[in-house]
Amino acid sequence: MRRVRKYSLAVAAGLTLPLALGAGPASAVTAAKPYDFDGDGKADLVSGAPLLNRAKVKQSGGLVVKYATGRTKVVTQSTKDVAGGSETGDYFGSALASADFDRDGYADLAVGLPGESFSGKGGAGAVTILYGSRSGLTGSRSKQISEPSGKVRYAGFGSALAAGDLDGDGYPDLAVGAVDDRRDPDFPDDFPPSGTVTVLRGSEDGIRTSGSTRLSGDRGENWDYHFGSALAVADVDDDGRQDLVVVSEGAQEDGTRQDGSLSYCAGTASGPTSCRRLLHDSDLSNAGQVVVGNVQGSVRPEILVGVPVTDIDSDPGSVQVVQLAGTGTATTATASRFDQEDAGQPGTGEESGDFFGAALALAPLDGDAYDDLVVGAPGEAVSGVESGRVFVVRGGAAGLASTGGAAYDQSTAGVPGSAERGDGFGAALTLLDTTGDGRVDLTIGAPGEDDDTGRVTTLPGVSGGFTTTGAKAFGLKDIGVSSTDRRQASFGEVLGR
Repeated sequence: MRRVRKYSLAVAAGLTLPLALGAGPASAVTAAKPYDFDGDGKADLVSGAPLLNRAKVKQSGGLVVKYATGRTKVVTQSTKDVAGGSETGDYFGSALASADFDRDGYADLAVGLPGESFSGKGGAGAVTILYGSRSGLTGSRSKQISEPSGKVRYAGFGSALAAGDLDGDGYPDLAVGAVDDRRDPDFPDDFPPSGTVTVLRGSEDGIRTSGSTRLSGDRGENWDYHFGSALAVADVDDDGRQDLVVVSEGAQEDGTRQDGSLSYCAGTASGPTSCRRLLHDSDLSNAGQVVVGNVQGSVRPEILVGVPVTDIDSDPGSVQVVQLAGTGTATTATASRFDQEDAGQPGTGEESGDFFGAALALAPLDGDAYDDLVVGAPGEAVSGVESGRVFVVRGGAAGLASTGGAAYDQSTAGVPGSAERGDGFGAALTLLDTTGDGRVDLTIGAPGEDDDTGRVTTLPGVSGGFTTTGAKAFGLKDIGVSSTDRRQASFGEVLGR
């Protein structure tokens, strides 16, 4: 089963939306914000360890929930009442998305396990839904969902996830990427058309499989390869309804390239029914994460796509900033490149292998009208050692700025740990208010720490950005996971965001 590559694993933030006037059930309680599993008003941190071993079952995967109260919980398919069972190569925790799917006042969690196998269907993939409660996430009511249209060998269902209300009924829906679904084995090309996205409906009973929709990318002359490798939810066509944003990562391997693409699937009263491609070119080859926000402060949001790997030997990676124009089916998109030199921060001019753009996160950090961008470069050299760095880039009236930003790595004063080759500091990022003070905190994944065991670091949010004062880091050893289970677990490769 193909795993989504390290440093650009596609996980999209879950979005819950307020009920539109007259929409949804009148008796529904106020929906919890994403990742507030116990309903205390504070976001809880979720870190995936998709290569975690469990009870001698290799690479079955798992995740760690660190509640705002400070307590931690390790969840695997061997945890009491959690649907399914730990099997070799499940990669449980490869993708995460959160929303209050049943609108009961507690956020829920969708977990991708793209390596899940079924009888005769190796690597078909699945998603596990864990529901929140007064005490936090629980295995009670959990369910494992495979592709409703039928299991497909090596489809990788659960490779990417995103949550949002795509049909306007007041219940968040779940979009699930399956990057190798509908792959044509007889296609005369190394990178044939492949990939689907399935939209599962939210309801008062949570995520259901009935009424699901399976979407595909372009399969014409310039086809989409790995359609659904990254997902997000936003109003792309400016009609006031949430849409699904879909990346097809394309590929670059041994001098052979397949262009990447960016599409959107318009939300309707019955959810997305088809997709329209906005961009398809070499600048999106090996595209990774996608985020949507207002970095230029205009009425329309921008779509930002990380492209950490290219076929140019000296290229350290970039972020493609996509601007939108027009409405409805007349929506158009244009892209521009933003890289380390544009960021104006340490590390400009580095060589290929920096993976700038491997992880992206957006939030308004300084109280102005613009979203600011945090970018991970997990291969960035720090004092000559490729250990990783994170860049903070300010948004503004002219777009992303080359001044006023910041950079953090494990040699920065106050950041726990030390810069070591292969740490991958910045491979995953999330911006969540875990303290309830109204400021987002920055959590950084370093899955290569301690021989690929992994670690996560949190920098507290302050007015205008972040501080290293009070910064904290932890790994699996710190929460009592055995040395056998945590060995090369890749903890911190995925963060709920």
